[in-house]
Amino acid sequence: MNWQPTARKDFRDSIRSRTICVLIAVLVGLFVLGSAVFGPESGAFPAFVETAFGNVYGLVPLIGIVVGYKAVLYERESGSLVLALSLPQSRRDFVAGKLVGRSLVLGLPLVAGLVVAGAVAAAQYESVAPLSYLTFVGATLLYGVAFVSIALACSMSFATDRQVLVRAIGLYVALDRAWIWLVDTIVAVLFRFNTPSPIPDWAVALQLASPSEAYRHLVAVRFEFDSAQAHLAAEVPSLVNSWTALIVLAGWILGPVAIGYLRFRDTDL
Repeated sequence: MNWQPTARKDFRDSIRSRTICVLIAVLVGLFVLGSAVFGPESGAFPAFVETAFGNVYGLVPLIGIVVGYKAVLYERESGSLVLALSLPQSRRDFVAGKLVGRSLVLGLPLVAGLVVAGAVAAAQYESVAPLSYLTFVGATLLYGVAFVSIALACSMSFATDRQVLVRAIGLYVALDRAWIWLVDTIVAVLFRFNTPSPIPDWAVALQLASPSEAYRHLVAVRFEFDSAQAHLAAEVPSLVNSWTALIVLAGWILGPVAIGYLRFRDTDL
């Protein structure tokens, strides 16, 4: 595959436009300020991670969408897409390069922000767990890349800003803001609004199918957060575990971009 030229171009363009610099400044400032000023009262490092998780949970998907939604749309609107595909690379290489490049644009400032904040927090709080914190950083990175992939898929599949944004934001609302409610609604309808307690095993597993809930599961299990979600209860189906959550995140990274590519492959330029 020859995806490297597209990835390098995306990354260099973001540096020239200062996108990465701005994101680093914003994220480092947000996370460091959160740990230094609005940190947990308990003074324990896991409590800091829970606070950091609350900050990134809703923010990272939006940044991922902003980074990814114009990845192909801008190239199409500016006419540079034809030139890019005239180089010795296929459409598949172009899409792979876009995914890698945009993931780096998001990942570099995100990791920098979390690492700096973690270092500040380690000097402040007790019970520091460096390896567990690196797991949190890695899970957060995968979480962000999943939404970059979703936005990139929309960018490949639709021809205008409005169409792309409406689909991307709609998926964000469904997968991030409303997923548990959607699962609960399905259960309620199937049981004629006489929802059993606890909910069926298949519904608990379905909760984990969202990238946001898979991310929550990975972090909450590692740091033993309290949560009302059924997939984090003391007794859950054997299918509901951290490995499954990791597979779900990987699926949300590869699945949307693969579906978007299938549509983009057959689109007239």
